[in-house]
Amino acid sequence: MFRYGQHAHQPVFGVLLLILLGALVVLAALAVIRLWRTRPATMGSAPPASDQLRTQDPALTELRLRYARGEIAQDEYLQRIAGLGYQLPTGTWVPGPSPAPPTPQQTA
Repeated sequence: MFRYGQHAHQPVFGVLLLILLGALVVLAALAVIRLWRTRPATMGSAPPASDQLRTQDPALTELRLRYARGEIAQDEYLQRIAGLGYQLPTGTWVPGPSPAPPTPQQTA
């Protein structure tokens, strides 16, 4: 009944196509979910702060621990930070020869 064509009694290809289409839809959904979870929160997100990058350097971490334990003084700590290539925090005292005090100019 209702047989159209030669292979109407064998719907194998139709079932296989339906299974393949369903598998593709599931895989596409999984790919979208995976990309959504690993994507940054915003497209223009800023790179990690410099403090976060500094804590990942094992040499700097060890230097901070030695300074915290009191094994090295502040001037040696700052010199070694500069020696590692990091910028000194703003407002810190840098050891070394101090500049000559400004001379007051006399007004005539």
